Amino acid sequence: MVKLFIIDFHPVVRRGLAAMFPEGDPEFKVVGEASGVLEAVDKIEELQPDIVIMDMFTPGGDSSDTVNLLQQKCPKTKVIVLTDSNKKEDFFKAIRTGAAGYLLKSLELNELVDSVRLVSRGSAIVYSSMAVKLLDETGENGNGHKNGDGLSDRELEILRLVARGSSNKEIASHCYLSETTVKAHLRRISEKLVVKNRAQAVAKAIEDGYLVKV
Repeated sequence: MVKLFIIDFHPVVRRGLAAMFPEGDPEFKVVGEASGVLEAVDKIEELQPDIVIMDMFTPGGDSSDTVNLLQQKCPKTKVIVLTDSNKKEDFFKAIRTGAAGYLLKSLELNELVDSVRLVSRGSAIVYSSMAVKLLDETGENGNGHKNGDGLSDRELEILRLVARGSSNKEIASHCYLSETTVKAHLRRISEKLVVKNRAQAVAKAIEDGYLVKV
């Protein structure tokens, strides 16, 4: 069972998120919640949840401070940022500091549950509409930048699919590859871009202009 902890200043948002993972759910369990960082840290350290779902802005610190603090105290806990902010500087800050996901509150309920499920299984995610918006803002012209630090055409194709929000299974089907091969490509992409996960790979590729519009 995946243990979840929710941080959001608004009680109604916390209750709404908790209701998506009701008691008796065999897959997920909400073990705690808090309105701000200072309130949350001790609880999280005690409860050791698998995933923290948190707003970008919470009393006591911003997301990057919180992610860093949680990684120090609870290195096995993954953080998903769920926010209204679609500003690229907020996105890059959260992903650079180690968030395993960046989601907008405008997403569908089933998309949130699916995203939590993917992160619990070791994936890192970026809300696809956020990736598209960032690519539009960078004004990428499709020429690439140093071929993505040596990324092959296949690796760039896979990275574009990751930016769209495709799962490993969907990427494998689209590219006529096995999931094992897709995972191997993703490992090489992370090594070449010197990043820790697929969300950081997408962020770096968008920021440095490796991707065409998705």
